[in-house]
Amino acid sequence: MTPPNLRTDRVGLLLDQLTDAVALSRIRLDGLTDNELIWEPQPAMWSIRHRADATSPDAFGPGAYVLDADHNLDPFASGPLTTIAWRIGHLVSCFAGRWEWTFGDRATPPTDLVDFTPDTTMVERLWHEIDRWVVAVDQLDDVRLDQVGFGQYPDGLDPDVPFVTIVRWMNRETIHHLAEVALLRDLYALAH
Repeated sequence: MTPPNLRTDRVGLLLDQLTDAVALSRIRLDGLTDNELIWEPQPAMWSIRHRADATSPDAFGPGAYVLDADHNLDPFASGPLTTIAWRIGHLVSCFAGRWEWTFGDRATPPTDLVDFTPDTTMVERLWHEIDRWVVAVDQLDDVRLDQVGFGQYPDGLDPDVPFVTIVRWMNRETIHHLAEVALLRDLYALAH
């Protein structure tokens, strides 16, 4: 067996980890349905809903649908249960916002960047946002990776930490949320 062409530089290791996780997740999300996307195995889970039906205090989004959110929750504490739609919407929002506030014009509020219409086109949007992120990050040199505040995403630690830590954080978010999506798909298949 020929070993894969593995990179050993910092950004290469991080981006290879992300692209490997995405490749596995693409397989696991293949065939996802709109019903799976919004399935709630328990009542009152956080999800994507019509604006008037939001169940959380800080739900956001520019259109008719919003992503449940509560800015007072400790991000490291156990949070509410969430649907597949929420997890994918959250990742799309994170990647779109971080790209905008690092490589874009840093003008559009993160809460206004993503149309959260809950259908399976969200999955394609996720892959698009991740691909755009990977291409941009792959162009960075060590000076930018180590630069504190290179990323200015206003809803995170980005302005206060070296950018390479944000790259690692985005990997962590992607891996754990997509693993949870895979588990929710398995539970949905058992329940239906």
